[in-house]
Amino acid sequence: MLHPKKDNDEKMDYLEDIKDYWTQRAEGYSRSILDDLEKGDLQRHLKVIKRYAGDGKPLDVLDIGTGPGFFPILMGMEGHNVTAVDYTEAMLEMARSNSEMFNVNGTFIRMDAQNLNFPDESFDLILSRNLIWDLERPRKAYEEWLRVLRPDGRMIIFDGNFYLHLHDRDYAEIESMKDGIKSHTNLMGVDTNIIKEIARNLPLSKERRPQWDINTLIELGAKAIHTEINHGSSEVANDERTTFLPYSFMICAEK
Repeated sequence: MLHPKKDNDEKMDYLEDIKDYWTQRAEGYSRSILDDLEKGDLQRHLKVIKRYAGDGKPLDVLDIGTGPGFFPILMGMEGHNVTAVDYTEAMLEMARSNSEMFNVNGTFIRMDAQNLNFPDESFDLILSRNLIWDLERPRKAYEEWLRVLRPDGRMIIFDGNFYLHLHDRDYAEIESMKDGIKSHTNLMGVDTNIIKEIARNLPLSKERRPQWDINTLIELGAKAIHTEINHGSSEVANDERTTFLPYSFMICAEK
């Protein structure tokens, strides 16, 4: 059962509900991340990061929403200094354990991605994977991330339009075409309808991305923005024209 609360801005507050859901998902998500690493998903992300962040001296890296520790493993193996934050302690425990398994070091801290407890200009590179969609205040998060980034530093974000079909007619049409594809509503005993109902009320479930992210980052002062759209994007026909609908994407913003 969801427990929406009001904060000082009179906005719905699902932070604890989101934490509770990902606490339940920690073990299963960790297994999927380790499976991704075995399949070479690590190298795909590494190529993108090197393309935009370079391949030189060790960097001070902040991984926001680390989950089971994908980026601490990835960047630690490359010799970078990694600090990883997550609001869910169960995820941090998995991240610590997985990093030890791969013989890499990192600093793991429980922290809200929307309210970072770091001084200004603390990091050369910020990484995040599949987190922004899950936040109640994504603009505030981007503002914070730019704050702790050093001048000329970069943030590289991997994310997607995961629940846009709940509010967007075109995305709903694409989703309806997946009737023949098995829908995962139960993952290792965890009911995924919980996060679906939370996502229904989150702001980015109503915004087409990465357009929203690009506009927001420009407004917040990013001096350069690059995007890559997943080739698995879908398309719909509207009034004799074709509209391409990005599902997942990467954004690199330079401060």
